[in-house]
Amino acid sequence: MRKILLLGVFISIHSFAQCWQSLNAGNEHSAGIKTDGSLWGWGTNFSGELGDGTSMTRKAPHRIGKITDWKMISAGGNQTFAIKNNGTLWAWGRNEYGQLGDGTTTTKNIPTQIGTDTNWQSVSIGEDFSVGIKTDGTLWTWGRNDSGQLGDGTTISKKTPTQIGTDTNWQSVDTGYKFALGIKTDGTLWAWGTNTSGQHGDGTNILKKIPTQIGTDTNWKNVDAADNYSLGLRTDGTLWAWGQNVYGQLGDGTNVSKKIPQQIGTATDWLYIGAKNGAAFATKTDGTLWSWGYNAFGQLGHGNDTSSATFPPTQVGSSTDNLQIYVGKNHVLVKKTDGTFRSCGLNSSGQLGDNTTIERDSFVEIAWPEVCISPTQFSTNNITSAAATISWTAATQAPSKGYLYMYSTNPTMSGNNGTTASTTVNLTNLLPATTYYWWVASDCGFSQAVWLEGGSFTTLPATEPGCWKNVSAGLNHSIGLKKDGTLWGWGDNSDGALGDGTTINRNIPTQIGTSDNWVKIVAGLSYSAGIKADGTLWTWGWNYDGQLGDGTTVNKTLPIQVGIATDWVNITTGDGNMAAIKSDGTLWGWGNNKSGQLGDGTTVNKTLPIQIGTATDWLSVSSKGNHTLAIKTDGTLWVWGDNKFGQLGDGTTVNKTLPMQIGTATNWKAIEGGRTHSMGLKTDGTIWAWGDNRWGQLGDGTTVNKTLPIQVGTATDWRNFSSGTNGSTIAVKTDGTLWTWGYNASGQLGDGFTVHRSTPMLIGTTTDWQSISAGAQNTLAINTNGLLVISGSNSHGELGDGGDTQRTIFTPVGCPANNVVVNGTSANKGLNMDKASFNADQLKVYPNPVYDILNLSLDQKILSVAVYNTAGKEVLAKVINDTKGTLNFSALLPGIYQVIVHSVNGAVKTVKVIKR
Repeated sequence: MRKILLLGVFISIHSFAQCWQSLNAGNEHSAGIKTDGSLWGWGTNFSGELGDGTSMTRKAPHRIGKITDWKMISAGGNQTFAIKNNGTLWAWGRNEYGQLGDGTTTTKNIPTQIGTDTNWQSVSIGEDFSVGIKTDGTLWTWGRNDSGQLGDGTTISKKTPTQIGTDTNWQSVDTGYKFALGIKTDGTLWAWGTNTSGQHGDGTNILKKIPTQIGTDTNWKNVDAADNYSLGLRTDGTLWAWGQNVYGQLGDGTNVSKKIPQQIGTATDWLYIGAKNGAAFATKTDGTLWSWGYNAFGQLGHGNDTSSATFPPTQVGSSTDNLQIYVGKNHVLVKKTDGTFRSCGLNSSGQLGDNTTIERDSFVEIAWPEVCISPTQFSTNNITSAAATISWTAATQAPSKGYLYMYSTNPTMSGNNGTTASTTVNLTNLLPATTYYWWVASDCGFSQAVWLEGGSFTTLPATEPGCWKNVSAGLNHSIGLKKDGTLWGWGDNSDGALGDGTTINRNIPTQIGTSDNWVKIVAGLSYSAGIKADGTLWTWGWNYDGQLGDGTTVNKTLPIQVGIATDWVNITTGDGNMAAIKSDGTLWGWGNNKSGQLGDGTTVNKTLPIQIGTATDWLSVSSKGNHTLAIKTDGTLWVWGDNKFGQLGDGTTVNKTLPMQIGTATNWKAIEGGRTHSMGLKTDGTIWAWGDNRWGQLGDGTTVNKTLPIQVGTATDWRNFSSGTNGSTIAVKTDGTLWTWGYNASGQLGDGFTVHRSTPMLIGTTTDWQSISAGAQNTLAINTNGLLVISGSNSHGELGDGGDTQRTIFTPVGCPANNVVVNGTSANKGLNMDKASFNADQLKVYPNPVYDILNLSLDQKILSVAVYNTAGKEVLAKVINDTKGTLNFSALLPGIYQVIVHSVNGAVKTVKVIKR
C-alpha cells in the first residue's frame, strides 16, 4: 500500500516522544518520517531509493540527512517521494520513465526537488508512474503512460507533473500496476489506466485513458489500488473488493475475479486497508489486524507461508493496538497506536527493519532506533605523496561496532569506505598531489549513524617517477606499456588475454614475455594486440571469430605474429574483430563480420587480414563494438558496420558494410567507439558524440539516443578521450584536468559514486593527466610522471592492486619489476625451459611500493628470502619453505630494496621493491 491521506485517526500520535509520523513500503525498501520531522529509510538501495547518496542496503531504520521539516512520505517500486512542511515535493530512486518528475530519466540517490511549487498535499507511486494532489484539489500525473495510467487521454509518457483536467475537488488517490483510483470530495470513485482484470470496478475490462466515474455511490472514504485488484472503504465502515482474485485477495472465499465492487462480509467497523501483490490487510476500529490472500513469504502474519489463502479476512494474533497498514511487494509494516511499528514477510534486503535478512511469517516488533553519539575533533597528519593518517576523538558513549569512515577526491560524501575500532586510520594507495575529503560516523549497530565531515587534505607531489607510458582497458583485463618498452597484463585471463602463457587471472601487473620494443597496444574483449618497433603485429587471447588473424579460431595464450608484414602502424579491437592500418595508408580488417564491421561489403568472417578497399590515405581507426570508425589524412570521417543505435552517425539505424563518409567536415582529429555509441575529437578541441545514450554516455545531459553527431557541451579545449565498451568516457583537457561521464555501475568514473553521469564531470584537481583508456568496467589514466591509476570493477583483479575490492575513486598501480634474473641469466636466455613454463612459475611480489607487509608467491616452493639496501647490506632475511610468504617492511627506512628469493632446484629470483 502507498497511502497518501490519513483519515479517521482517533489517537494523536504526536504526544509520544518516540514515534513515527508517517511510514510507507516499496518493493524491497521502506521509509518513514519521525515526529521530529527527520527522514529515515531501510531495505534495498540499489537504485538509490533510500536517498542517502549511496547504494548500500540498510537492515534497520537509517537516518537520511539532517533536515527535520519532512511532513509526508510515499514509497513504491524503487522510488520514494516526500513532501516538506513548506509544501515542496522531493523524489529519489529509479527514474527510467521520468517517474520522479524532474524532467530527466536519470536515477537519483539523494532527495531532489521536483519543480518549485509549494502546494503539494500528497503523492502516490505506481508501476513506473506517479500521481499527486495539490492543496487546491487539482490532480497531477507523470512517468510511464503505455496504458493510459496518467489519465491525460494519451499513452505518451511525461517526465514532469502534468495537470489532469480542471477539477479542483480531488481528495485522495492511490496507484496500482498501470492504473489508478481516486476519490473526490463528494465521495465519488474514479478510475483510469489498464483494466485487464476488472480492477476499475465498472463491470468491464476496458482500458481508460482519462478518469472515469465508477458507479454512482457517493460514500467512498478510502481506496487502495493494488496490482490488478482493488480494495475500498465506505463511510459506513464496510469493506469492498474487486478485480483479480487468483490468490483469494478479494476476501470472499473464492478465486473468482469480480468486475464490480463486492462487499466483504457484513462488518461495519473497518478502519484502514492495504494491498499489494495478491495480499490484503485491514484494521478495525477496535485495533485488531486482519489479512488474507497471497502468502508465499509469510506476509499475512499467520505463522506460515502458504502460497495463497482463499479464506475470508482472518484476524492476525490478538493485538488491539494496530492502526495503519503499509504494504510493499512482499512485506508489510503496521503502525501501532503508540507510534511504533511491527513488520512481517520477505526480508531479503532488510526491508522489515529488524536489522536482519530473516523472512518473518509472524509480526516482529521494530524497536525505536536509539541515538548514536558521534565522534568529535577531527584531524589529519602524516601526509605523504601516497598516504595520510586521519583521526578523531572518541564518542562520549562508545559505539558498539566502532566507527565508519569514508574518503574520496569528490567533496560529496562517497568513495572508499571502511570500519575500525580505533580512532585513527592510515589511508594508503592515495594519489600524489591530490585533494581528498573524508567523513566519519559512529557505528552503533542499528544503521542510522550520522556522517560528519572530517575535513580535507592534499597529498604531497610524487617523490618517485612512475614507469607507465601507455595503457589499454578491455572487457575485464588491461594491458600496459612501460617506459622501457616492456609489456604487462592483469585481470581476467580465462581466454589467455594476458599473453603470459597461462589462463590464470592476475591481480597485479604481470610481464608478457621479455621483449622491450613494444610501441602500440590495445586490449579487446578477452583478447589483445600489440605492435613492436619493427612494425610487426602480434595478437593473443580469445579467437572464436578468427580475430587473432592467424587463419585459425584457436585461442592463444602467448603473443603470435600476424603474417610477416613489418609495416603496421595502427591497430584496434572490436567485438571479435580487428582493424589495422599500415604505413602505406592501407586499411585491413579480420575476425567477426556479422554486421559488416570489416567494411569489405560482406558479412562473412575472415580469419586472415584482408585489405579494405584500395584507399591509401587512412590515418586512424577504432572499433570496440560491431561497428568501425576511421579518419583519413584529409580529416574526413568514415564509418561502417552495426547501426541499430545510430552509432554510425548518418541519421539512420541501417547497417553499412562499406565505409561511408559522415558529413563533409575535414577537421576530425581522433575517434573512438563504444559498443553501441561513437565519439570524435575535432582539431578545434570540441568533442562530438552519437548513438546509444541510455547511460548518458553522449554527455549532452540527456539519455536520448542520437543518430547524428552532437557536440558535447561547449568546451573547445579537449585534448584526448577514450570511450568504454559499456558506455563510460574518460577525457583530458589541454590544461591536464581529468573528466568522466556515462556508465558508472562499477564506479569506473572515479567520482566516488556508482551513479551514471550524463555530462562531463571533473575528477579531482590534478592537472598533469596524459594517457587514458576506458574499458567495459574500468577507466585508467597515466600522468606525465608515469603514475598509473585505475577505478571500477576488480572482480577479476583488473585494478592490478593485488586485491579484488571494487574502487569508486582512482587508485594507483605500482611499478612492477621486470622479469627476474635466475642464476644470473635473463629469463629469455640460456634456460632449459620454454617461455610458457617460465611465466607459469613467475614470482609475484605485492604490494609494490610497500608500507608494511610484503606478500610473495611462487608456483614452486620458496626456501628463503633476503632483503638488501642500496649499499648492498642485508637488512632482512626469512626462511619461508612454502609457495607463499610475507616479509614485514615496517621497520625499514623508505627507499629502494633488492629482494632475493631462493627456491627449490637452486633457482634464484631478484626483484626491486620500493618501501614508503
